[in-house]
Amino acid sequence: MNQRTRFRILFLLPALTAILFGGVVGGLHAKAIEGVVNINTATVHELTLLPGVGKAKAEQIVQLRTAKPFASADDLKSLPGMSAKRLDALRPHIAVSGPTTAKKIAAPKPGAAESAPVAPLAPLS
Repeated sequence: MNQRTRFRILFLLPALTAILFGGVVGGLHAKAIEGVVNINTATVHELTLLPGVGKAKAEQIVQLRTAKPFASADDLKSLPGMSAKRLDALRPHIAVSGPTTAKKIAAPKPGAAESAPVAPLAPLS
């Protein structure tokens, strides 16, 4: 293997890996919020602050509560696609009374705290 090939492997492979897998890993992280969303009074926009809740699911929540206000977070089980796992993830951010206080917070990038300066590579011989 010549020096030029080594250079390509050492420098281009990590870049290619980051490009290919960076988007996949980044998409797995849930929305980071603090506070709660009152599912009985929140707007569609406020409901979308909840992890795993997009516009369509938020509109379903609004539609469901028009018939009867939610008594607890467990009432969301009647929504199509609302699994027990998803509901458990939402539970800390759901309220059925009081104000909506939720707001987005900046989530740290994965591995950002663990990053250390990288030493330059020794020249290939």
